Amino acid sequence: MENIFRRMNLDTIGIGASMICAVHCALLPLLFAALPLLGMEITENTVLEYCLLLFSFGIGALALGQGYLRHHRRLLPLLLFISGFALLLGGHFWTEAAAWEYTLICIGAAAIVGAHLLNQRHRRYCRVHKHH
Repeated sequence: MENIFRRMNLDTIGIGASMICAVHCALLPLLFAALPLLGMEITENTVLEYCLLLFSFGIGALALGQGYLRHHRRLLPLLLFISGFALLLGGHFWTEAAAWEYTLICIGAAAIVGAHLLNQRHRRYCRVHKHH
């Protein structure tokens, strides 16, 4: 199982998950405004939103945790990920910030993507051990 995680680039998967979440949350309501008229509510599907959040968090925790523990020991990617995820959750569940929902979600997704990119960069220049 560990060999599978070493071959997969979890940061790339995490970036993809964050981008899918951002597109789903920000652009889909603009592009598919007519779907509720047809009885399709993909933009307000709470099961889909929870699955995207859970998937994004799971991949991020694996990728960034692995990068921190095995490669670089730098906290900035982890802090950026935690901040981004907090913004995502705030955009989804903080009802008083309804006017800021899409802004919080987009900034949160961008922070998560930034955390994965930073993690990838730090993994390339590993401080913990030498790669050949």
